[in-house]
Amino acid sequence: MPAAITPDRYDADTAAAMTAGSIDGLPSYLGIRTVEVGPATMLAELDVRPELLNPFGTLHGGVVSALVDHVLGAVLYPVIKRGHWAATTEFKLNLLTAVRAGTVRARSTIVSLTRRTAVVQVEVDNDGRPCALAQGTVLIVEPRRS
Repeated sequence: MPAAITPDRYDADTAAAMTAGSIDGLPSYLGIRTVEVGPATMLAELDVRPELLNPFGTLHGGVVSALVDHVLGAVLYPVIKRGHWAATTEFKLNLLTAVRAGTVRARSTIVSLTRRTAVVQVEVDNDGRPCALAQGTVLIVEPRRS
């Protein structure tokens, strides 16, 4: 866990809400489920469905990218100030092997956290077999003052 994440910066209530509640938009359509959230880590998964496959019968890279982008930012919410939000500024995704069926799980880990930015790594597996790796930078944005 990065030194910047201390027990007083971890909001267990926010983490619990992330695993209990449903999400809207693209994560909902993809069927992303948050499985666990900790002080510097998050695990989310989705089931491979026919409508998520490309014409060659493998999970579309955009689906893996969307899953990665989701956990890249969402992992920060239990450790940043309430009202702030996380905006992905960039990430590098290596697709390691084709995925045809099963469950895809993405575990994000905060590597570095400052007041304004975070670096996050994401390991993705398909039923226990590594299928993608990613690392990205997230901007932490303060709420706008009226």
